[in-house]
Amino acid sequence: MPSPRQTLKAILPETLHREVCGAYERIGDIALVTLPDKLLPYQAQIGAALLAGDAHVRLVARRRQPIGGEFRLGGFEIIAGEPPLSTIHKENGLRFAVDVDKVYFSARLAGERLRLARLCQADERVLVVGSGVAPLPLTLAAHGLAAEIIGIEKNPDAHMLALENCRLNRRHSHKVRPRLADYRDLTPADCGLFDRVIMAMPEIAGTALPHCLPFIRPGGILHVHVFHDERQPPSASEFATILAAAEREAISLAAVRCGHCGRSRFRYCLDARLK
Repeated sequence: MPSPRQTLKAILPETLHREVCGAYERIGDIALVTLPDKLLPYQAQIGAALLAGDAHVRLVARRRQPIGGEFRLGGFEIIAGEPPLSTIHKENGLRFAVDVDKVYFSARLAGERLRLARLCQADERVLVVGSGVAPLPLTLAAHGLAAEIIGIEKNPDAHMLALENCRLNRRHSHKVRPRLADYRDLTPADCGLFDRVIMAMPEIAGTALPHCLPFIRPGGILHVHVFHDERQPPSASEFATILAAAEREAISLAAVRCGHCGRSRFRYCLDARLK
């Protein structure tokens, strides 16, 4: 069977072959593609080819703009198949209801979610900031040893789907407490201290970090997702400066590359134990 790249090259002029990226993200039965401007006149043919080439795909949609805004949305246009833009996505033995037009969700983070779950220790309280439709809280509950996971999410649509996903995964959801809130409106007085805090908001990690630090107990663990445009891990100096301003210090610090977001952009997770 030809690869997606080979399939697309077969229907496009040779002058456009260098524009072809055969990879696409599949969430449930939806394929999401990003097309450069030069390929937009061929989007219907591209969508039809991808739809015909994958029996598990019901719909192909292209991203109209980069992910951004308050709720980290990109906006999608259907180029093949029929609505809706909602689906059930399966990963790591769990099921997640997702509406790609209303919430942020990345299937490419399945491995990172599992990595973080395996780091959780027995009886830990874990806070996930930017928990979306709860894929990370539920993965922590299913594959880790944490006793309680609180997920903070400000997008009402994502919060409603998080509640639905707790119902879809009842075997593990007793550990998970989704909370509709803006993290900036909360203090430790509202939900206590945590053994582990995971910040899943790389676009605003630097500005959000000072507010989240007070939630971490002494000796606790912090995981911060960030974007970096080079192949080398991000420098620890800026991270240390933010910690020092909040009168916190890292006992240990490691940067783990956990995603590729573009031709020269990578996602890293900074893992730190704090004094």
